[in-house]
This record gives sequence, structure tokens and C-alpha cells, in this order.
Amino acid sequence: MSVNFMLDHLVIAVNDLPRAIEDYRQLGFQVLVGGRHQHAPTRNALVYFLDGTYLELIEWTAPAPGEKWYECLTQHGEGFVDLAFVPSDIGQAVVDAAAVGVQYRGPIDGSRVKPTGEHVQWQLAWPTLHGLPFLCADVTPRSLRVPEGEVHVQPNLVTGIYSIAIAVENLESSVQAYRGLLGANADVGDNDFSLSCAHGVVVRSLSIGDAKLHLVAAVAPTEDTLGEQVARVLQTRGEGLYALCIAGVEQAVPLRRVAQFSHGGALRWADRDLTLLEEITPAG
Repeated sequence: MSVNFMLDHLVIAVNDLPRAIEDYRQLGFQVLVGGRHQHAPTRNALVYFLDGTYLELIEWTAPAPGEKWYECLTQHGEGFVDLAFVPSDIGQAVVDAAAVGVQYRGPIDGSRVKPTGEHVQWQLAWPTLHGLPFLCADVTPRSLRVPEGEVHVQPNLVTGIYSIAIAVENLESSVQAYRGLLGANADVGDNDFSLSCAHGVVVRSLSIGDAKLHLVAAVAPTEDTLGEQVARVLQTRGEGLYALCIAGVEQAVPLRRVAQFSHGGALRWADRDLTLLEEITPAG
């Protein structure tokens, strides 16, 4: 039986969680306090969307040397640090991926205590390749981690995730890794060379639910091109998520405020069909 996957959430590392909560509220988001993790010295807040995905704002309450997200925050500043997929069977997903050479560590237990005192439990699996998502599977009912109802309705009219751009070192090996993870569920298009000459990148796109995921490799990182921006991301933060388009009404939030209040999680509103270049160019 094949394992099914869905996009779950994106992680934004911040230095000051109360400030980040207030700033995201200034951007018109409904932000809920998540609670404290029991498996790590972290606490979080969450922004839920109608499509079932969410943003996680995460802060460290104590130093965590050697931890990937913490190192990225302390060395390179606030911003995107990861994205998560939910597999229908996390154990089988790890086994299936390993069978084709894609290695994940886990499943590993994770948990959080909500402000209500409720304990939320899940399992995680971590990839050896940074360009891949980590896996998150619920142990307690998903509704404890992702509540239902009005918490998904955003005052700024954002409804969900439109597309994600991921910087990768080697496009072909990254495509093969995603195919190895997703198996029969992989829907990967052909290389898009349309941006290679003028903008210095090659892109391969796939779908995860209603969202698009673009793998972006720099092929000619000349000055003032997207290729240069992607190369800079790879040199500093490494492979991984760097740009996000969210579905909603752009006019609901003045764009000049987004860079000021997003804590490095620069967002682009997609209230119309964007060009591929617009989707994969870092916002802000």
C-alpha cells in the first residue's frame, strides 16, 4: 500500500516570540499561542489556514548548539528554516524512502503542552538532505495540533499556501530524492530552462496537494540576477525553503509592512496568477 503525503506546515525561526506574534497580528493574521515543546527547549505560535496548512513561529527558550534550526537562526538571523509533510504512515514512508536511497532518521517522538494543559503528541522523521521536508505524523488526534473551526479564518483573507520555492545545490539529485520520498505520488514536471539565460536559474516543479513546490538551482549566478540570490541563499542558509506565496487578497495588507513585520518569513500574496519568476523570487 503506497504512502500518501500532504503539505503540513512551514517553520519560521524567531528571536522574540511575543513580538513576532504581535507583528503577525499587525499583518492581519490570527495567531494562536501553541505552547512549549517537551522534546526541545522551544515554544511556538501558529497561524492556521483554510487549506489545512499553517505557519509555525518558533523561539528557543535555551541555547541548543548543534540543532539545525537553532544554528540557522543564530548564524543567519530570523526566517524560514523548514517545511513539513504529513505521511499517512510515517514508519512505512521512512522504509520506502530508504529502499531507494533516500535516508530519514526516525520516527522520533515529539510533543507539546498547550496553554490549556492538553498534551499534543506526534512523530517526526528527519532527512539527511536539507532540501527535503521533514515528516510529521500525529499520534494524538490531529485536531489537537491543528484545531478546527474559526481559527482557520484569517482577518487578512489569506486562505492557504499557493507555492513554495526551495533552493537546491543539484537539481537532478534533488528531483530524484523527492521522487524517492513521494514514490507513486510524485508528480514532477520537466526542467524549466526558460529562466536560465536572463535570470540564471533552472526550475523543476511538483505538486503537493493544492500547493506548488518549485526546486530552484542556480546555473549562472551573475550579478543582480535571481541566480545570484539563490546562490547567496545556498552559501548562507543552505538548501531549503526560501520563498513563499500565500493565497489571498494582496490589497488587504500594505506590502511595505510585510518585510517590516514578517521576521524574515518574507511573504508574497498571490491573488492572481503569478509568473514562475514572481513565485520563486524572494519577497521583501
